[in-house]
Formats: sequence, C-alpha cells, structure tokens
Amino acid sequence: MTGARRGKLCALRWPSIRFAERDLFVARNLITRGGERQEKDTKTHQSRRLALDDATVAVLAEHRDRCGERAAACGVPLLADGYVFSAQPDGSAPLLPDSVTQRFRRLAHRVGVPAHLHQLRHYSATQLLAAGVDLRTVAGRLGHGGGGATTLRVYAAFLAASDRRAAELLGGSLRRPSAGDA
Repeated sequence: MTGARRGKLCALRWPSIRFAERDLFVARNLITRGGERQEKDTKTHQSRRLALDDATVAVLAEHRDRCGERAAACGVPLLADGYVFSAQPDGSAPLLPDSVTQRFRRLAHRVGVPAHLHQLRHYSATQLLAAGVDLRTVAGRLGHGGGGATTLRVYAAFLAASDRRAAELLGGSLRRPSAGDA
C-alpha cells in the first residue's frame, strides 16, 4: 500500500509505525552485499513519513499482535524496536529482501497470478496517478526526487480507462456546431 521498495520494508522497525497517527517513517534500507546483510540510509538519502489508510493500519496492528503471540509462545519478549518483518520470534533480525521476493514469487505462482514483487510498486504509482493524485505526491510516496520524472518514466503504466476519460474530457470541452449554426 505504500509503494515502498522491498529493502525499505525489510528495514522497517516497530517504532517507525505510528498507529494512532496512521503513518510510518521510512528512513532505512536493507541490502545484501557479498552475502552480508547491511542496513543503510535510503537510496535517495532522504527519509519520509507516509500516510496509511485505516485498513493498512488494522493489518499492521494484527500483524504486531501475531508477532507478540509468537514471541510469547517461544518464551521471549517481542522487542520494542524489533523488525516488523522478521523470522525471529523476538523480531531481532529482519527478513532479507531476496527471501521476501522468493516468498512472493512462490505465493503468486501458487494462486496463479503472473506477477513479481516489484510490480506492486508500479501498481501503486499507476493507480494513484489514474485516480488523480498529483505527481509530486506519488513521487514523494515512492521516494523519487526530481519532480516526478522517474515516476512518470518508469512507474506510470498506460491505462486505457484513463485514456478514455482524457478523450471524453477533451471532447466535452469542444462545442459541436448544431445543424442550425451552419
């Protein structure tokens, strides 16, 4: 729902999510280099706060509750600053971006959806632009600088329905002469 890159989601920790304010703070990125896990700043070296909708907040709250139950079942506390997405019961280590990609690929294959994880980012951008969200906001949510050029060039897919609305909008702005006007 955020359009965030997989490495940013893997680096997300519980304090980065403000449930009452319905937002999350993206400031870190998780990468694997030479087999070593590294946490670093974001690709554009900028942090940002993203608004969350009520349904996403509810899903994250349920996820946090399940993580707490899993930790308790293992006899360990869920770390307050633990990773949101972790295979460790206490949240002490993040999921690796490549493992998230593999899990998504297996799930998509199992349910018959020909998709890869990064397409969700494209989907987010395309749907927001098609719904009329301004380019700067969409680019900001994706973490793109430069006024949105990358967002348009790479992430905004052509939508026939939006093209139809554009044609109707332009066509409706022209007055067609009636038979009596000639």
